[in-house]
Amino acid sequence: MLKSGKQWPIFIAVAIFGVVGLSYWTIKETMTADLSQSDLYMSYYQNVDENINDIIAANIAFDKEYTLKLIAVNLGTKEGKVIYEIRKKDGTPVNDANVKLVLSRPVNDAKDIVLKPTKIEDGKYYFENIQLPKKGRWNLMLKVDLNQKRRYYNLKADTRSDKAFEY
Repeated sequence: MLKSGKQWPIFIAVAIFGVVGLSYWTIKETMTADLSQSDLYMSYYQNVDENINDIIAANIAFDKEYTLKLIAVNLGTKEGKVIYEIRKKDGTPVNDANVKLVLSRPVNDAKDIVLKPTKIEDGKYYFENIQLPKKGRWNLMLKVDLNQKRRYYNLKADTRSDKAFEY
């Protein structure tokens, strides 16, 4: 065995190699990580973080002129549908908005489902015949562009129950 006083250089060397090894492992793992999209605003998290004040201001400006309302959600069946309604504040229906609905799993965005309305009628935007590949939790993210205004609307749903959603 090593005599007293001679083992401390070995412990220091092992500690240094341990710190260097863990640092290398941390950097390697970080480099392989994907940039994830923000569930709320359909953009990279870093972009959302930089522009969150503009996004919030755009939502407020949209809400001053228009009303966006969820009418129906039924995703638990093979013929799933989601219906949103857009009206001007005076009650006039809006049929000319550019609307996109993205359905994604909370854990993995690799299988996002991007939908355009199947029908627009009296201010109602119908997304019909939605067939989800898997039951469980889903995020519904709606993006509306209308007359230089933009609005995001988010909903969390669970297809294992008919009425399990929150917004």
